[in-house]
Amino acid sequence: MLQTYYKLVDDAIIELGLNPDETKGEQPGQWNLKKGKFDIMVDVWEQEKHFLFQVVSPLCSLPDENREGFMLHLLQKNYGLSGVAYAIMDESVFLKYTTEAASLTKENIIGILTKTAFYAEQSAFVPQEN
Repeated sequence: MLQTYYKLVDDAIIELGLNPDETKGEQPGQWNLKKGKFDIMVDVWEQEKHFLFQVVSPLCSLPDENREGFMLHLLQKNYGLSGVAYAIMDESVFLKYTTEAASLTKENIIGILTKTAFYAEQSAFVPQEN
């Protein structure tokens, strides 16, 4: 069953003009895409007899100062997002989307990847590279 979902992701990546073999991660069910300076990481896995699909884009580290204000800013920005959300884990800020893989189509995956890349690029709080 996992192979079916892997193929859907591969097909979506091909539709985006990329070679899925060049984006595959270290483990089966992992892909690593790039959009500008942002990584778009895709995972498909089985957990407790459920198949899950997740897209995560690391954005930046938590700031050293005014963390409460920064987190409030993220919560307020979440209101304007569609399907994805800002999340924090281990001092890092991510855009994250997780769903049951059973509901996926190639078109859904393309939309989720495109949306995640768009929101990552629109995240004005991410420090600029020098």
